[in-house]
Amino acid sequence: MLKYFILLILAFLGVFAGLLISYFAKEELKAGKIYFNIFRHILFVVILVLFFLKNWSILLVLVVALLIIIFSFSKYRETLYYYALAVVFFLSWKYNGFALIAPLIFLYGLPIGGIYLQDHFKDIKKVKKIIGGLFKQYIGFFIVGLVLGIIGLFL
Repeated sequence: MLKYFILLILAFLGVFAGLLISYFAKEELKAGKIYFNIFRHILFVVILVLFFLKNWSILLVLVVALLIIIFSFSKYRETLYYYALAVVFFLSWKYNGFALIAPLIFLYGLPIGGIYLQDHFKDIKKVKKIIGGLFKQYIGFFIVGLVLGIIGLFL
C-alpha cells in the first residue's frame, strides 16, 4: 500500500516537473504548445488502451468510459480527464497494469505543466502564483487517488 501512495505522489509531481522544464525552456513554449497537446492526447489514449488490454472487463470499460463521457461535457474537461486518470491509476493498482500505467500518468503530467505555463505566461514573474494555481487546479487527481487508495485498504 505504501508503494501505491508513493507512486501516486510521483505521478502527481509530473505536472510540476512539466512546469519546471517549461520554465527553463519558456522561449519554446509558444511554438511547442501544439506538440504538448498532441503528446497529451496520445498519452491519454495509450494509457486507456493499456489499461483496457490489461483489465478487460465490461464493468471497468463502462466505468472509465462513462467518466470520460461525463467529463467531456464540462468546460474543464482537460482537468477532469486528469482526475479520471486517478481512477485508472487506482484500478490498475487493484487489478493489472500498474507498472505501465503509473509512469505514463507521470509523463501525461509533463505536457499539462507546459500548457499551464503557456496559458499563464503573462504571470511569469509571479512564480508562486503559477505554482499555486497549478496545484489548485490539479490537486483533485491526488485527492481522488488518495481517497480511492484509502477505500482500497478496506476492500
